[in-house]
Amino acid sequence: MIAYAMAKTSYSGEMVRRTGKVTVTIPGAEIAEAVMGCGSTTGRDTDKASRFAIEMAEVEGSSIRIPRHSRVAMVCSLREYHKVGDHYLYLCDVEQVYGDETEKALFAWNGYARLCPATEASA
Repeated sequence: MIAYAMAKTSYSGEMVRRTGKVTVTIPGAEIAEAVMGCGSTTGRDTDKASRFAIEMAEVEGSSIRIPRHSRVAMVCSLREYHKVGDHYLYLCDVEQVYGDETEKALFAWNGYARLCPATEASA
């Protein structure tokens, strides 16, 4: 299982509640600029993959596609969600895990002011 929280107003959260499916991804460093753009754009009226030129890849055994440059992607089913303040807490069953050890995992630092691999955070 995995749990995560998103703002109640999140379009992504709306889609998870509607479809019962979600892919939780740790993107690779190569798409850091696109990830920053995605984080400041709603998918409600924008195809983020097209707008930010993110190449998508098939996940074997699933109809879900993920960014080609992903360190980890977990295909999940929504088990339940709960109101927690101005967010929803989503509890999901992990159905499939994809990993690519050649990708450097991208992390957010200083409140999303900087996106980079952990090995570069102190540089």
